[in-house]
Amino acid sequence: MTPLVWQDDHIFAAPDCPAVDAGFMNAAKTLASLDELLARLPDTRDPNALRHLLRAIREQGNAVKRFALNAWIYGYNRLSQNGRDEAAKALYSRAQQLQATLAQCLKPMALFWVTVPEAQLRQLLQDPELFELAYDIRHARRLQDQCLSLESEQLIEGLAVDGLLAWGDLYDNLVGRLSPRVEGEAMGLAQADNLLSHPDRARRAHAWHGIQAAWGAEQETVAAVLNAINGWRNELAAQRGRLRLLDALDLSCHQGHLERRTLATLMGEADTHKELGRRALRAMGSALGIVDFAPWDLYAPPPATSPVAISLAEALRLVADAFESFDPEMGRFVHLMAERGWIDANPSENRRSGAYCTEYAEPAEPRVFMTFEGTLDNVITLAHELGHAWHSWLLRDLPLEQREYPKTLAETASLFAEALVREALYARMETREQRLDIAWMDGERAASMLLDVPSRFDFERALVAARGQGYVGASQLRAMMKSAKEQWYGDSLGQYDELFWASKGHFSIADLGFYNYPYLFGYLFSLGLYAQKERAGSDFVDAYRALLTDTGRMSAEALVEKHLGVDIREPAFWQESLRYVEEAVSRLERLV
Repeated sequence: MTPLVWQDDHIFAAPDCPAVDAGFMNAAKTLASLDELLARLPDTRDPNALRHLLRAIREQGNAVKRFALNAWIYGYNRLSQNGRDEAAKALYSRAQQLQATLAQCLKPMALFWVTVPEAQLRQLLQDPELFELAYDIRHARRLQDQCLSLESEQLIEGLAVDGLLAWGDLYDNLVGRLSPRVEGEAMGLAQADNLLSHPDRARRAHAWHGIQAAWGAEQETVAAVLNAINGWRNELAAQRGRLRLLDALDLSCHQGHLERRTLATLMGEADTHKELGRRALRAMGSALGIVDFAPWDLYAPPPATSPVAISLAEALRLVADAFESFDPEMGRFVHLMAERGWIDANPSENRRSGAYCTEYAEPAEPRVFMTFEGTLDNVITLAHELGHAWHSWLLRDLPLEQREYPKTLAETASLFAEALVREALYARMETREQRLDIAWMDGERAASMLLDVPSRFDFERALVAARGQGYVGASQLRAMMKSAKEQWYGDSLGQYDELFWASKGHFSIADLGFYNYPYLFGYLFSLGLYAQKERAGSDFVDAYRALLTDTGRMSAEALVEKHLGVDIREPAFWQESLRYVEEAVSRLERLV
């Protein structure tokens, strides 16, 4: 099978093709028209005229937004393939600026929806087209007292491009050009990261130390990135909080469409059950004969006589079969992704590390990025990202605003997809060694979700608090990370990755804080869905689709209440999920 590379010529022929310039020219004209429409907004009193005006503003705004998103995603994707693609960098920057300009332009309408009297709002939302915005409007109005003046809001959007967002871009550029040396050989970060799952412990250790050295040389730069991002957020919160000061977690939960009470319950259950993650690591160490389990052992493969290399074609077949056993259309979708060139998995020079799924706005098409090198972990990563893609595909016919779901719910479909594939793989395994391969992945997942993710959460809380007191240097960041890791991992690790704050890109996402607990939420939520799947039988497929379809128009609590009849503010739901984790860890312990 030919290695998969994106086929995006129908989006743009190249980052600097004529269609790109034409698109930006059309966007500029539409923005000028939008300015004229928005200028009429304060003086339009007639209800019918106001509805027509709001519909027109929305329609023209979405036209610009679709182009800006397509250009931004195309540029980002090209940079993922080659972090030194100058034309892609230029397009990415232009698209980012256009998004900011659009946000500035639309601020009058955003503030109108937040501040309009309730009676008038109810009347306007009787319009079917405007009602499509109802959930987003209601959600935004919860932060009504955080709004600044129109001029201030527009200034914030404009300054963020070369301020807040530029720091995140700097980190992404750093990742693209980082070149660790592993046993004297220079390689891309993605290639070095893949060596962390090498069967030879010495090779893993060399890779880890090479990655550490590369990040260590850049630690002051990353420290500056984290300080700038969190300093911006702290100052903005202070400016907005004249009537009611919200802390970083309040704002994160608002972004995640999640209540603080639910988050507290989730993290409390993780703390109560963190020994499950430690047991998983001890079992893995015992199987490998390692008494000083180290950071470079966290992704070690299980002991095997001969590592098996899996082809990309075989991996796609495995994932498609597992999906099809649950939902035939979901299985066919995997083949659709491959056939249409919507997956990029081929190693390339200057390739960024990691994996992700994104989607174009028009046509509404998902894209998956990863670096496939034939490991079983790569198969699970492929399943994870294709789960995201399936989620996006189910939303493709919804209004643009309802296709955007919060990060809290973003990992639901991906982790559910992982569980489907691991379950299918375990069922087909015949020998103890083969079953251990799958149980091993369950153990890795338990350790990652119950130890790594909560340690990231605690580190970020400490970072936000420390940044409120002043600049946080690299040495202090290292100490904070070590403390967080020690609290969660305990003696299950012989040493801790003090530079994890630099190597983990989630801390440097400019426009989103605390992108850690959504993974724990998604992990345990997907296991809770599994419990429901067993009870509901064949009816569950339709219920699952309906749940995913509502993720962009309901809070997490309301979504689960509607589709599962469960209150996730209470511990019971999470405890049932954790019983599955207990079973998985016990199975691993029996096999080793």
